[in-house]
Amino acid sequence: MLSKSSVLNDRVSAATPSLCLIAFDECVEALLNLDVCILPTETVYGLACSALSEAAVQKVFKLKGRPSTNPLIVHVLCHDSAEEICQTNNMSKCLTDHFWPGPLTLVLPKKSCIPHAVSAGLSSVAVRSPSHPVFRRVLEKAKIPLAAPSANLSNRLSTTTLRDAKDAFGSECPPIIDGGNCELGIESTVLDLTTSTPSILRHGPISQKQIENILDLKVNDCTNLSNGNDKLSKKSPGQGLKHYSPNTPLFLHSSVQRMITSKIIKEDEIVIFPKVNCESSEIKNSFQFFLSTDGSYEETAKNLYRTLRAADKLNKRKIHISLYSIQNESFLPINDRLNRASYKRV
Repeated sequence: MLSKSSVLNDRVSAATPSLCLIAFDECVEALLNLDVCILPTETVYGLACSALSEAAVQKVFKLKGRPSTNPLIVHVLCHDSAEEICQTNNMSKCLTDHFWPGPLTLVLPKKSCIPHAVSAGLSSVAVRSPSHPVFRRVLEKAKIPLAAPSANLSNRLSTTTLRDAKDAFGSECPPIIDGGNCELGIESTVLDLTTSTPSILRHGPISQKQIENILDLKVNDCTNLSNGNDKLSKKSPGQGLKHYSPNTPLFLHSSVQRMITSKIIKEDEIVIFPKVNCESSEIKNSFQFFLSTDGSYEETAKNLYRTLRAADKLNKRKIHISLYSIQNESFLPINDRLNRASYKRV
C-alpha cells in the first residue's frame, strides 16, 4: 500500500512531470547557493532560504519588505532535525510525536547556528515540520533547515495558490514549485515553549484544546491584539497589529446578521459571506463572494485568502466581511486573521 506521502508525490509530479523536476532542481540549487525560492506547504506558500545564512535570510527580508522585528519560522524534517538548531525538551518531543509533520510551530531556545535575523534578535527560534511532500523532498535534498515566511509582500495577504504567489512578486518572483492549492490555507499554530507555562502566540489549524489534551495541562492564550506593538521584536510571526491585509479597505462587522442589515454598505462595494445560504439578497447591487458552501472551518480556512485576493483584484472602494461567533472556538484563527486584516471594525 502506498503511503499518503507517496500518493501526493506522484500526484504532484504527474501534473507537469518535466516542469516539476526542472523547478525542483532550480529551487534546490537556489537554496544551496544562498538564494531564495518559493515552495508550497500545507498551510500557505513560503518564500524559502537557508536558515543558516545571514545573507540568504536578508534576501527574504528585502524581497518581502519585512520589518526586522518580525522573525521567521525555520522548517525541518523532524524533532531530531530540530535538535540541531534549538534546545528541545520532553514537552516538544511529546507535541511533535502527535502533530509533526503538520501545522504546529514551536518556539524554543535557539542554538548559535541560527542567525540573529531569523529570530528578530531574540534568543528563541520558531520551528516546525511541514507535511507537504514537495517541501519535504526539498528539505531531504538540500539537507539544511529552511526559513520560509509566507510568499507575499509584508503585511499583505498570504498566498495559497501558485498564481497568487507569482502575482505577489511580479517580475521579481524567484524560482517556484507548483504544489497545487494549499490544503489548509491558513498559517500554522504557534506555541511558545520558552516560558514556564506554554503559550499560544498565533492561532492556527491545531487548536488550544488539542494541545492541552496532549500535554494534559492548561496553556495560555497570548494572541490578544493589545500585545502587538510593532516596534518590538516578536517571538512569532503573525503578532503584528496589521497583517494579512488586502489593499482594499476591509470593513469588519461584528456578526453576519449585523452585516446583512448594515446601512453603511453602498452600491458597487464587495460583501463576503460566510456561506452560500446567507440572506445575501438583502444587500442590493453589491459584488458578493462566499467563503464556503457548508459553513465549515476547513472550507472557510482553505478559501479565506484566495477569496480576499479575488475581491481585492476588483479594485472597489470597500470590502465588507464579518467575524464568526466566539462560541465556536474552531474559528479563532479566522477571526484573528480578519482582525489583523481589517481597516475598520464596524
